[in-house]
Amino acid sequence: MKPKTPFPRVFWIAILLEVIERMAFYGVYINLSVYLGQTVGLSDKEIGSLLGVFALTRSWVPVLTGALSDKLGFRRSLVLSFSLYVLAYLALYAVASIPGHGVVARVFAWGAVVSIAVAGAFLKPVIPGSVRRYAPPERRTQGFSIFYASVNAGSVIGKVLTKIVRVLLTLRASILNSVVASLVGLTVAVLAYFEPEKEAIVPPAETDTAEEKKARAEREEGFGRSLLTAFTQVRLVGFLVVVSGYYLLIEQFYQTFPVYIVRMFGEKAPREEISLINPFSIALLQVLVARFTKKLPPLPAMAFGIFVGAVSMALMGAIPTLWGACGSFFVFAIAEMIYSPRYYEYVSSFAPKGREGLYMGLALVPSGLGGLVGGVLSGRLIAAYLPKGGAELRPGTVWGTYAAIGVVCAALLAGFTAVFKSPKATDEEPAPE
Repeated sequence: MKPKTPFPRVFWIAILLEVIERMAFYGVYINLSVYLGQTVGLSDKEIGSLLGVFALTRSWVPVLTGALSDKLGFRRSLVLSFSLYVLAYLALYAVASIPGHGVVARVFAWGAVVSIAVAGAFLKPVIPGSVRRYAPPERRTQGFSIFYASVNAGSVIGKVLTKIVRVLLTLRASILNSVVASLVGLTVAVLAYFEPEKEAIVPPAETDTAEEKKARAEREEGFGRSLLTAFTQVRLVGFLVVVSGYYLLIEQFYQTFPVYIVRMFGEKAPREEISLINPFSIALLQVLVARFTKKLPPLPAMAFGIFVGAVSMALMGAIPTLWGACGSFFVFAIAEMIYSPRYYEYVSSFAPKGREGLYMGLALVPSGLGGLVGGVLSGRLIAAYLPKGGAELRPGTVWGTYAAIGVVCAALLAGFTAVFKSPKATDEEPAPE
């Protein structure tokens, strides 16, 4: 039996940086809506709009920074990202020092939150791009499973540390965890992340096949033309639009849930502990689940994952208790374990060699679209059905709305699979169109 090719050192450094970055990010994000309401004094609708813009920025800007990372190099992009993160988290911490809840505080809060998104935009394409570029081809599916497990491992650590600091000190003080983590990430990126020497670009040979000439041309074209080439791939663009509904669902664990649990069960409700169920389950079970689902074609697997996500939303609304919330988080963990590794694998398969960063940036477009719509929608649903101090709260309407969106999204992706049916070999490793 031929021994497996080991993952290179740069792969594992990238995974470590992902854990550190997610630890910092989720440590802030889990309480961001509460912090913006209680500390800055934003209204429910404005918080929803800001979180929607936050999701859009951190998801769409990587389309540009992904292409830029291909030019700058992954290492420089990581250093820039963690440097910006340090400044952005410090700015968010400083918002509470601005007296009153006036225009200055609000503008400063918007600037800090959007800056966090911009900082992340320089890192988001690089880590999955590193997995795509450096994982042995025969172990690429496993590589993406490890990547996604690292995302959730970082989430678990970040939320645990946030809970400890919030209880012992204050919610505001917990933001400093993210400042420290970003400084650690910056140090690791500078001292440990080194890419192997890039392959030299060899002049075209007379014996090059048509496919080789096409691949060479794609590597040498500029950003604008590369982006245009990507957006002319009907199957890729249609797919990205359809799955945006899935990201609307996942954002509700940060846009809606923190406010929901505080208003339903009070300030002492264990929101961090409940939110840990999802990433902790994924960190433990992702690689195992991947083994059972790796033979499923990517598109049907993702459609099923989205449907399971809709069930999670329905469960949160149908059983408005702490146990119902726990069950919802676990069910959504199953949805993510089915959906997410296949998603990155599927989108990355469209990327020509040397354009991994750009296409990993494009992979974040649905998250931005779903997050923007979800943020605006959540703000209005919370204001209408979960109002602060409201005599009658209607969580079933809020979460039922999200569940309906998930069912429609799953059905559309199932239809998309039928329309763009491809040979089995292509469906497992689709080639760019």
